[in-house]
Amino acid sequence: MIRYHYHTARKDIPRLDIAKGDPLCHVYSDVSREELVAWGRRHGLRPEWIHDSTLPHFDAFGPRLEWCGPGVTRAELRDHIRAWRARRRTSSDRLHQPS
Repeated sequence: MIRYHYHTARKDIPRLDIAKGDPLCHVYSDVSREELVAWGRRHGLRPEWIHDSTLPHFDAFGPRLEWCGPGVTRAELRDHIRAWRARRRTSSDRLHQPS
């Protein structure tokens, strides 16, 4: 399922016309990266714009915030990050097991 976590910009980002304090949204999938890519394509976003740091996500801001739905809490976001890391570890473990 596509999820939304709202927060505010910690600093100005002039190249994106974002000012400190502006509303932002991390858009991510709690199911798969493929689901996130599909959501992005429906909204004209390219897969290479996904931030893969802690949890793969798109950053929505400005008029793109209209694409976002009800937000998750910080606790829910932490749970989704933990689940994502666990899935990644498990799939990585499978790739490195001898045949």
